Amino acid sequence: MLTIFSIGKVAAQQKELKKLRVNVFRIDAASAAARAQGFFAAEGLALEVTEAANSTEQMRGLIQGKFEIASGGFDNLLAWSGREGAEIVAIAQVSDTAIFRVIVRPEIKTWADLKGKKLAVDAVDTAFALVLRRILLVRGLDLNRGDYELVARGTTVLRFESMLKGETYAGILNSQLELRGVDAGMWCIGDSAEVLPDYSNSILAVNREWAQRNRDTLVGYLRGWLKGLNWASDPANREAAAKIIGAELNLNPKLAAERVGELSSTGTMNLSGLQVVLDLRNQFGFKLPKGDKLPVYYDASFINAAKGK
Repeated sequence: MLTIFSIGKVAAQQKELKKLRVNVFRIDAASAAARAQGFFAAEGLALEVTEAANSTEQMRGLIQGKFEIASGGFDNLLAWSGREGAEIVAIAQVSDTAIFRVIVRPEIKTWADLKGKKLAVDAVDTAFALVLRRILLVRGLDLNRGDYELVARGTTVLRFESMLKGETYAGILNSQLELRGVDAGMWCIGDSAEVLPDYSNSILAVNREWAQRNRDTLVGYLRGWLKGLNWASDPANREAAAKIIGAELNLNPKLAAERVGELSSTGTMNLSGLQVVLDLRNQFGFKLPKGDKLPVYYDASFINAAKGK
């Protein structure tokens, strides 16, 4: 996996900081701000952040203790909690809700043109794949009927490359890759806004056993992260926060500002949005190891402690 950054002001200080390993699909603006402003270091923590190749690698890494915290979709947590002897729980909300845009190759002119085609997803049974299935279902295309095929390609970059090569014909991409797709003739055929308006976006997740054994460390991490979130969300700091995340991810000013705007208003979990994700998994008939009741999949005690509640 690719190491994105390690936090600490100088080498001497790093020796005194406790390393905390975090795995992400993309670094969020709150974490980038907390790094730049020294909020994590103030909690005695040095973050080692790595990039996830796919949801399976991320969840299994969390279970196996390869890292302590993961940032990603709640649906991935639902699919993995209770598997391989570990209970994974959401502890904070990175982004409250999300709208997912379906990007298609130039030869696709209508939804009907996707019939019989291969579509790119991270994994065929998690997150974006289920959102894509729900969008297509209201357009008259049913995976169970064999109207199309889902092809697991991993991260957004890998999905985009698959579409670029003509191996797949549609997928959900982020705004940065959508712009690159437009340059290649791709376009947005529709999105999830009408179908799943309150679908929960990224969350922070932990292995419950680790979290219980390292409660003080986790609460300290969340304190630093919340300070970063509050700092980046302050209108007085929005421009500076956009520059930080833009430099971190090599984004243009518009996309960097969008990343800052995606941040949750409070960091507290959007329970209604999480329920939408759970309902979607139930709708498609997936049996979850931990059952179909939402409370077993989150623990608000850590974020509440970080807020002094």
